[in-house]
Parts: sequence; C-alpha cells; structure tokens
Amino acid sequence: MHTTPATSAPGAATSRYLAAMRDRGPLSIDWSAAPTRHKRYPGAERVRLPWTAGRHQGAGLLGELLRDLLGMTRIVWSHHLDDGGEPSGRPPMLLTGRPAPSGGGLYPIEAYVAIGEPLLHAGESRLPVGEPYLPVGEPHLPAALYHYDPVHHVLERLRDGDHVPALTGLLTDAPPADLAIVLSAVFWRSMFKYGDFGYRLICQETGVLIAQVLAVGERLGLAARAGLRFPDGEVDRLLGLDGTREATLAVLTLTLPPSGARPSSRSGEPRSQPAPSSGVPPMRPAALLADEPPTPSLAGELMSRPVAGESRPLPRPMPDGPAAALHRACALALPGSPPDGGAPYAAGSSGETAPYETGSAYETGSADGAGSAYETGSADRVGSRDRALRQRLPVRAGRTLPAPEPTTGANPAEAVARRASPTAGYRPVPLPGGALGAVLAAAGGGYPADLPGAATGPAATALCLLSLRVAGLPRGAYWYDPARHTLHELSGTVRIEAVTAGPLLANTRVALRGAAAVLIPVGDPVAGAGTFGDRWYRMQQMEAGLIAQRAALAATALGLAARIHSDGANETTDEALGLAGTPLRSLSFLAMGTPPTGGPLVTRPIPAPVNEEVRPAPTTT
Repeated sequence: MHTTPATSAPGAATSRYLAAMRDRGPLSIDWSAAPTRHKRYPGAERVRLPWTAGRHQGAGLLGELLRDLLGMTRIVWSHHLDDGGEPSGRPPMLLTGRPAPSGGGLYPIEAYVAIGEPLLHAGESRLPVGEPYLPVGEPHLPAALYHYDPVHHVLERLRDGDHVPALTGLLTDAPPADLAIVLSAVFWRSMFKYGDFGYRLICQETGVLIAQVLAVGERLGLAARAGLRFPDGEVDRLLGLDGTREATLAVLTLTLPPSGARPSSRSGEPRSQPAPSSGVPPMRPAALLADEPPTPSLAGELMSRPVAGESRPLPRPMPDGPAAALHRACALALPGSPPDGGAPYAAGSSGETAPYETGSAYETGSADGAGSAYETGSADRVGSRDRALRQRLPVRAGRTLPAPEPTTGANPAEAVARRASPTAGYRPVPLPGGALGAVLAAAGGGYPADLPGAATGPAATALCLLSLRVAGLPRGAYWYDPARHTLHELSGTVRIEAVTAGPLLANTRVALRGAAAVLIPVGDPVAGAGTFGDRWYRMQQMEAGLIAQRAALAATALGLAARIHSDGANETTDEALGLAGTPLRSLSFLAMGTPPTGGPLVTRPIPAPVNEEVRPAPTTT
C-alpha cells in the first residue's frame, strides 16, 4: 500500500523525484526477486498471428507490427565485459532478444490490442486453451480486447466487444481508428533492479516503442498516432489493470491502409493483395466511424463485462517512494488542452518569438541561466492550437554552422530488423557528414501525437550534439535547430573530453572510445507542469526515448550503429553542454558510430537467414 502523500502543486512530485535521483546511492540488486519478463492470460482464448504480413491483410499487418514491436525476434550471444571492455572470463549467455532496446533487457512494457470489426474471416485459427501451437490458416479476430503474448506470437482474448470507440473517446482529440494498441508498464519488472530510477527508464522505453510503432506502421502503410493525455484510471480499468502493479502509459490509434493500397515488405517491394473472400464484410474504414462518437456509458458498459485472469504469481506493486508518488501525480494531472486552447505558457516566458529566431531565442537570457529555458510559439508559425513549449538556448551560442545535408536513399522504417545495440563499441573512424545530417533530420522531425506542437518537431525537448569525429564538423558541443537544420556552437563550455570523467558504466566508456557522435535530448523537467501537471515529466521522457530510437533507426539504415546509454545523462554531461545552472538537463545519451566489421554475428534473427554469417560492412562512404 502506498503511503507517500500526493500533492496538488504542479511539478512538486517531479521535483522531489529528481532530488531523490540526484542523491541515490549504488544499486543493490536482489536477483531472486526478478519477475518474469512477459505475462500471460492462461485461461483466455488465443489467436495465433501471422509472422509476416505476406498475403495476409489486416491480421497479417497486425502480426508483423506486433512482432516488430515486442516479439521474440532474435537470439543474442552475450559476453560479460570488465571495466576495460575486455571479456571477463565468465561464461557467455544466450538470450532471446526483441526488436527495440530495453533498459537492462528487462522489457517492462506490455501491449494490449483493441480491435473493432473482424480483421479477416477467411478462416479460423483460434487455439484451444492449453494448446500454444497449431497449424493455422487466416486468423479470425472478432471485435474484442486482446493481450499480445510475445513468446508464442498470439493474441489472448480478454473481453468481447469493440473497445476502440471507448479508448479513442478517452483520448484528447483522437481521430477515428480501426484498432488501438495500449502500452502498459509492469513496474516491478524494471524497478526490482533499478529502484525508483526504473520509472524514468520505463517512460523512455515507452517513447522508444512509440517510435517503433510509427516506423513499422509507415512500412506497412498503417497510419498511427500516439495518445499521451488520457484519464489513466479509466483506461486502466478498461484493460483490467490495477494501476499499482501495471498501468497504462500510452495509447496508439491506427488506421488500415485505404482499400487497394499495397503496403511494403521489409525489402520495400509492394505486397501482393489477395482478393477479398466472397460474402465477407471488410473492416469498416475509420473514416466511416467519424460520425459515430462513443456514448458516455460505453467504457462503463465494457468494464462491467468479465475480463480474463492473468497468470500467477502476480508481480509486486510499485514500491512506495518518490517514483510511486510521481506516477500518482502523473495520473492525477488533467490531460486537457492548455487553458486558452492555444500555447501552454511557462512561468517566466514572454512574447511570441519563434524559438530559434536569431537574436532572440539564442540570446535572450544570460549565461547563468536567467530567464525561462522555454518560450511559446513555433518556428513555422503554425496555428495557436499547435503551439508548444519550445526550448531556447540558456547560454550564449558561438558561431552558427549549417548542419550537413542528409544522405538520401536510406529509409529508417526498413532498419527495424537490423537495429541492434553494439556490445563492443565502434571503429574509431570519422562519421560521414551526410550520415549525421540524416540522423539529425530524423531525430528533429515531427511526429503524430496529442502533445501540442509535436507535428512540427520535438515539443518538450531540444537536441544537443557532441561531435567527436565527424567529417567536416569541428570537434565540440552543439545545439541543433531542426527548423533551420543548423548547428549552434556552445561556447564557454568545458572540454567535451570531460564527459568521460562522469559517472559512467563500463560499456559507456568503451563506446565513447570509438563513437563518432553523441545525440543528447535535453529539457526542463518542470517547465510544462503549469499546464500539464507532473504528467509533463512523463511526456518529456517519452519524447526523449522517441527521439533516441528514431535517430538509432536512421543510423542503422545507413549501416551505422547506435546505442542508448542512460548513465551518460548526468551532471558532468550537463556541464559539458553549458547547462549547469540552467533549468535544462540531459535526458538521454545516444552514442553512434561505425560498427566493427567481420567476425560472427552476436545477434541472429529468428528465423535466421542462411546466408548471413558475418556482419555486413557499412554502406556509408
């Protein structure tokens, strides 16, 4: 039972959490308390999903989407390294891996799927209780709420009925949708190891998975949108979650490709589309649902129906402490729009200056951080409902350089299967300027979400860069302006070599020896609390994770490698970026560079290609 009192003061729970994380000591891990890394509903009817979309229609698209979101898709051969990055002599481990990175490989995020009309009726493949595998034809997916079991690649049917209108009705300005994917967190799965710090990792991992859905959805022709503002308790009850062991963090709405559209496979070739089965009604297009708003009692009526029970033993509830208090404050924060229907104003903000306007956004305020680190408005002067809290530089910048022109031809959406976190660092060779330009453009692009301003670029964070060995770009620290695709040199900062003197783990030190660049999302964790309450912290951390994953996929598409090192976001890094004494702080730390070539793969896909025995050489020049 949680006893830490919640507070009504916006941002107070965030401030207490940040103070606790600043003063936290070394980890003390009880591995005997580790829970399972996935959950099941053993009494639920199960539907086996296609592994690829292939000739399948809706069910195949959903199967490939979920596979590339949380599926068991790879085998990882892992070696223990010492502080110097050398093998420690302990026996290696053979682990199952998933497509997206997870802090500590703990995978605390679960996925629930709400389906409206049946996706396909061409044949049934429902699995009897207790039979995890059966030869299947085309899946039959009745309108219901499902849980995705990644171990068996099946959907577990939890409750009958169309839950899509109920879910979209609880979101802020949600468009009509054909289906919805709800991302929830099993807190103990991360917090048994990381304690309260695990909450930050969970929020960022949710953002990583949102980026993954957007990328895979683009490849498959699915239109996706992230919902971050909703009444937590109602969505939790709709899913049958208690909110303490497991709780909802994001809701993604998706619409199927228009009739006749030909989504692409991983190879980029259009998929062949089967003829519709005779006498079978297709799924209603989402556009036809626009005039069918859910009734206020719809969610309540669904909640009154029984829901399948999950496997035992249940995970422990979130431990009482600053993370639990922050999560409760996030859940209590009202998810509505800014008071005036327009831009959320931070205390100390002034004016409607564009956030990257020369002579204003970069030079307003003093070197010691006086004034707000955010201002309202948008560089592209979009309408008032799309304006967001935008960062402005808290220190005076040096010279402005054009960011390298992005390399063309590489599609981050096609890099999902190849992305892997490098374990042995990078080759210390220069990064091509065009590759960096492509990564920056991907990281700084807009994304579909209910966070005001997100459609035009990061709405809660800004991007900093450490250039370590980039062709044509001097070594140093920079502030990236995505609206103008320019880099602003951070003058007066300490030498970037000081970053390696921070409190870093061994694998981060190994990575920095050969990394070519580091992308660092930064932000003020309480700037938006006046509008969004403590929920601002959660949304900001999700955006940081989304940015890092988008950058990692862009790097992978170019034959590079990238890895998130959460320990790199620390006070030493803040000093290197000139953020010390300002409201901003580093949120994440993505190292990137050229991977080692040759030798056996340490990560192999499932099923593994028979002709892939060595890591392919980078495609960049």
